[in-house]
Amino acid sequence: MKAVIFDMDGVVVDSEARWKEVEADFFRATVPGWTEADNDRITGLGVSDLHRFLVEEFDLPMGKVEFLDHCDVSARKVYQDRVDCSEGFLDLARHLKHKGVRTAIASSSPERWIKLVVDRFELSPLLDTIVSADDVGGKTKPLPDVYLEAASRLNLPPGECLAIEDSAIGLLAAKRAGMKVAAYRTAHNEGQDLSTADFELGSFAGLDYDRLISRLRR
Repeated sequence: MKAVIFDMDGVVVDSEARWKEVEADFFRATVPGWTEADNDRITGLGVSDLHRFLVEEFDLPMGKVEFLDHCDVSARKVYQDRVDCSEGFLDLARHLKHKGVRTAIASSSPERWIKLVVDRFELSPLLDTIVSADDVGGKTKPLPDVYLEAASRLNLPPGECLAIEDSAIGLLAAKRAGMKVAAYRTAHNEGQDLSTADFELGSFAGLDYDRLISRLRR
């Protein structure tokens, strides 16, 4: 593997749980009958796909523009005030950079949301490229486009890239792109079926390139 490509939400930062905290009142008020199982169904969706899902499944009365504005306000709360980098992520990213392994973020989030995270945690020096939903015309996961674009920008075939994902939707996108995939399993994504991953990780703490690749070879 010559590159490691990270999903952002739930992988680089612990935002999945923070989104649930921030949006709990919204879903209770706007989507009657919303359950924890529904949270699992939307994990990994881009914001436009989320609006479509809520309209189709729950007859959400809110228009797309109003919904996107609402999500932008929530995103600022989540990314500027509530999230932390996942334990060990920064050390792993620094190690990969020192080792000459290329690194990227490939996310279904809008570029402006990713920028909040990158700026707050000063990630730019640790990343070779960042791909957002905006870079692929909104063709978000589970479509493979963000991963294919990341591989193209890294000048690598997808088969030489390892993706790290925390959702079934993201895992499917990376697999469709032809990449190996590590599932990042935490207490916050226990409802996700990550069984098609090549292997699972429970933490980045103490992880380096050799330990990462040894998991892939088992």
